[in-house]
Amino acid sequence: MDETRLGLAWPDRQDRAYVDQLTSRRWAWEFLRRNPDFQKDMANALRGAERTNARSIDIISLASNTVDLSRWGLLFCKLKRN
Repeated sequence: MDETRLGLAWPDRQDRAYVDQLTSRRWAWEFLRRNPDFQKDMANALRGAERTNARSIDIISLASNTVDLSRWGLLFCKLKRN
C-alpha cells in the first residue's frame, strides 16, 4: 500500500516532530478542529461574538442564544460584566 498516495505519510520531519510532542489533549484538539460538524458549529457560534484581550488571554463572549458548543467538550465560564 502506498502511504503517500493515501495521505498517511508525514510530509516532512518538522511535522513529525510536532506530533511527537503532542499531549493527549493536543491530539484531541487536532482531531476536533478538523471535524466539519465542529467547524460549522464554531462558525455559527462566533457570528456576532465579542472578542477582547485581557492579560494576554483572548476572551470570546458569545451571545446567549448561540450554538451549544458544550457537546464538543469545550469549557466555558461566565464572566461578570462591570
